[in-house]
Amino acid sequence: MTLNDDLIDRISSEAGRRLSEKARAGRRRALARISRCCVTVTRDGQTTQEVFFDQTPTVGQLAARLGADCYIVSIGMKRRSLRERIRLALAAE
Repeated sequence: MTLNDDLIDRISSEAGRRLSEKARAGRRRALARISRCCVTVTRDGQTTQEVFFDQTPTVGQLAARLGADCYIVSIGMKRRSLRERIRLALAAE
């Protein structure tokens, strides 16, 4: 009887682990869709500008888009607003 119980426990724990891994991967994909990479730059040291990328940019992409005369202040991920996500979903249809 304990052999069957041990087998059932092991199978159910493996199934639970797989389900949680699948859910975690789904959450990562969802966050990637609703997030953008925000790069804050300055050219004069006093004013800042936020530039958004759909994916995390490489140094070459930053230099190509922003030029070599700017300084990077910060890089972070920002979520798209609900209004923007709805607008993008409607535009995709």
